[in-house]
This record gives sequence, C-alpha cells and structure tokens, in this order.
Amino acid sequence: MVAPTTYGQWALITGAGRPHGIGAGFAQQLAAQGFHLVLVDILAEELEKRAAELRQTYGVEVRPVPLDLGRHDFLPELERHTADLDLGLLVCNHMYTPLQPAKLLDEPLETHLKILDINARAYLLLVHTYGRYFVQRGRGGIILVSSGAAFHGTAYTAGYAANKAYQLILGESLWYELKGTGVELLILTPGLTNTHHAGMSGYNPRMVMEVEPVVAEALANLGKKHWVVPGRLNKFLFFMLDHLMSRKRAIETIGRSIMGRGLGKE
Repeated sequence: MVAPTTYGQWALITGAGRPHGIGAGFAQQLAAQGFHLVLVDILAEELEKRAAELRQTYGVEVRPVPLDLGRHDFLPELERHTADLDLGLLVCNHMYTPLQPAKLLDEPLETHLKILDINARAYLLLVHTYGRYFVQRGRGGIILVSSGAAFHGTAYTAGYAANKAYQLILGESLWYELKGTGVELLILTPGLTNTHHAGMSGYNPRMVMEVEPVVAEALANLGKKHWVVPGRLNKFLFFMLDHLMSRKRAIETIGRSIMGRGLGKE
C-alpha cells in the first residue's frame, strides 16, 4: 500500500481529466488511500468534475490545475500551485497522440513536434523539477506511465512509440541514479487498456485490461520493482515479442496487427 506517511500528504497526477483514463484511476486509488491531490489536464471541465467527485467520495483535498503541458512555459504556473504543499508523489501519465494512426511521413511535422513537447519534454521537466525536490527532502515517489509500444518500433504510431521509449529509458536510468536517496521510481508499461477511448473498439476484448488492476499493480510495486508490465497476458505477449521473435519479425507482427484493424492503410 502506498501511504501519505511514507511519501508526503499530496500527490501530483498529470493527465487526470479523462473519466475512465489511467490518470483518473490513479487519482481514485490514491484518494482512497488518503492522499490529497493535484490533478493536471488540458480538459478543464472534465478535471473539475473529477475533483468534485473525489472530494465528495473520499473527503480529500483536490486542486484541479487546467494546464496545457505542451506549452513551453507551463512549469512556473504548475510550481505556483504546488509550492505550499507536502508533495511526495508524482505520477506522469499525460500523453498526446493523434486519434487515428497514420504513417509518419503522412502527418504534419507540427504534429510530431507537439508529441515531443507533451510526451517527452514535459516528462523531463516534471521529473527533473519534482525529482530534485524529493531528493532534497529525502523521500518521495515517481511513477512514469510509458507503454508496451516502447519496446519495439510501432508502425503507424511511430512518434508516440518513440516518445514512450524515451520515457522508459529515462525512467530506468533515473531509477538507478536515485538509489540511496529515499526516492523511489517505477515505470508502468501497460498494454491495451480499456480507457473507453475510441481506438480500443477494434481489439479483441480479451486482450484489453481494465484500468483498476493496471493502477493497482503499479501502486503495489512502487518501491519493490523499477518496472511493471501489468497483467499475465501482457507479460506473456511482451515476452513472446522480446524473446521468441527477432526484432524485425516483432515490428512486422505489430504493424500487420494495426493494418488488420484498418487503421494503417497502405
């Protein structure tokens, strides 16, 4: 169990506005464990709804911070909202990817730069800023929500997969560097997860996990492992792609799977 007495009374969660998203799942489970919350998302109206629900259900304090993490100047504004808090836990969950997968060269360059700003630059700024704060106080926890797409080249979502690989390697490297500081770090690499996103409709339901067990497995392993692949099926699938196939075959298999759902048309 993750406890406020171990890390600090407040948790900061990005990408927490979508009602059935992984960020909302973290917010719910951490509120149930007694954390007060700072919730960040570009979806201002949805964010206010999540905050009101959590206050009413769990009796915790919640600060909703509507903020575009793709802005290059977002950090000072966020720091103003957290400067007076006993902040002990950072969950970087936000992400941006085009709704419809497409070939890398078919998408505007501006789209790829936006993916970099939100999925890579913002992660680095948050981890560097709050990670230093946690180290100075000698305790804290960081969870980076990457993706199974980080393990291999993923056709038709190349920018997204590349940024998820950045998050994974950044987290693994920092995990080792934080040894002995009192700050714990975990990378979560979910597979297909039922966030009620339209892009999930083409998948076999047996391959899709619910948000609650994904979040629960991550929280249960913070401080115990540096990396979690949630769910037995995901563990098996990723093992198969990593150990039973060549990288070339794994990339081709993933690409054909996306094409088979009519999303990566030639």
